[in-house]
Amino acid sequence: MDIRELCSLLKNADNAEEIDRNREEILALIPAAEIMIDYDQQNWTHQYDLWQHSLHTVLGLPRGLEDDMLYLGALLHDIGKPESQTKGEKDGRINMHYYGHPEKSLQLVKQEIVPTMEWNGEFLSETEKKRLFYYVAFHDDHVSFRKKHLRRHLKTASFEEFQKLMLLQTADAKAHIQVPVIEERAQICEALAGEYGRELYQSIMEERKPQADKRI
Repeated sequence: MDIRELCSLLKNADNAEEIDRNREEILALIPAAEIMIDYDQQNWTHQYDLWQHSLHTVLGLPRGLEDDMLYLGALLHDIGKPESQTKGEKDGRINMHYYGHPEKSLQLVKQEIVPTMEWNGEFLSETEKKRLFYYVAFHDDHVSFRKKHLRRHLKTASFEEFQKLMLLQTADAKAHIQVPVIEERAQICEALAGEYGRELYQSIMEERKPQADKRI
């Protein structure tokens, strides 16, 4: 399996079992992903182990979008969790936390996973790497219906990439146990990935027009 075959599998699979049947080939391509297999997250909002959570996040994305990096980012978004685990407790039971795991995931993707693929002759373009790093780095980023969050993302990504990130955040949220705080996150991200997000973006663009006119 090469990287394009993996991305095709991720973007077209109908269920987790279809992807998991190719586990050995995926791990041969991305050896670092083995740490996710059977990894018990021990967190009250998670019903899946880390590998299955990642597969269900992939499957929560719309099927067949052109951006391969969105699907690869979904597979790898939480790969830094095992190195970020800190012990916690909720209602007298173990409840692990994963503070800073997006940064650790990004570090692994940039410094280990992509270089290993390149060493083995599997290359991503520079624009693909930029998108992959963006999706992994910001998959858990706090967003709301306020313009300031979208403005912040527009400093480093296109609006199209932001909306795809919102698709990833929605899929990630829906691969959790649906407690109220997770449901709210999914609803916000889903709205930002759709028409509400486009309206918010258009409003920001309209605000920028007078500033641009003054500079002419």
